[in-house]
Amino acid sequence: MLRSMLTASTTLNQLQQQIDTISSNLSNSNTTGYKAKDTNFSELVRQQFDQVDEKNEEVAKARKTPPSLRLGVGAMMNSRLVSDQGSIQKTDRDLDIAFTSPYQYLQVNVNGNRQYTRDGALYLTPSAANANQLQLVTGNGNPVLDENGNTVNIDSSMKNITINKNGTLTASDGNAVQRFNLGVVQVNNPQELKSEGNNLFSIDNAAAFEELNGANRQNIGMQQGSLEMSNVDISEQMTDLITSQRSYQLNSRTITMGDQMLGLINSVR
Repeated sequence: MLRSMLTASTTLNQLQQQIDTISSNLSNSNTTGYKAKDTNFSELVRQQFDQVDEKNEEVAKARKTPPSLRLGVGAMMNSRLVSDQGSIQKTDRDLDIAFTSPYQYLQVNVNGNRQYTRDGALYLTPSAANANQLQLVTGNGNPVLDENGNTVNIDSSMKNITINKNGTLTASDGNAVQRFNLGVVQVNNPQELKSEGNNLFSIDNAAAFEELNGANRQNIGMQQGSLEMSNVDISEQMTDLITSQRSYQLNSRTITMGDQMLGLINSVR
């Protein structure tokens, strides 16, 4: 009984993590550029209990199964980032951009650290360093970086802003022109992305991505006046939620039954 209860409690912990992941996906179903996480389970190691050797050699030779008992010790949840392209919604706003390639991310500065996002809802805010300039930031106020890792500062006199499909921002006032190549990276191994919250990711493994600079900027896929929606499939998430809830109930019932049987054993005089 104790073994079955321990196995069920281990699985319950992993099921709770799955439910938390599904809840996060559902709550971000309308978040711009959000990438869902897929979950699956794998069995933990098994323990083998060897039985006493058969005294009758004929019976031992006739066995169809090994003379032992193998019991699993629970399940482990694995999560995987789903990098499928989300749907594109047209906004006709100059500072809205949508990536049309599923593995490309915009570089931003978060408290001095370089992080990455696909949230293309950008804004202009007064620059702290120069009162005559506006700084390009994300919705959370994080500065957007150019291809050299510098912040993008635009003269406040610039009224017209265009961003082409290769990530080049052009600002003009009819006479003067400013151009910036937005910092974009291509992530070759999306599973190396570490979620930092607020729709941001970090990458510790430098070999998992490459910066799209120089001639590689032709590979950038960007659309101005549009936003990429979340790639969360609500119907799939609801199905997974129901399945995980049923599994949670089953394992909870296992612990309850084990506790009742232990109570019966203890009541025997």
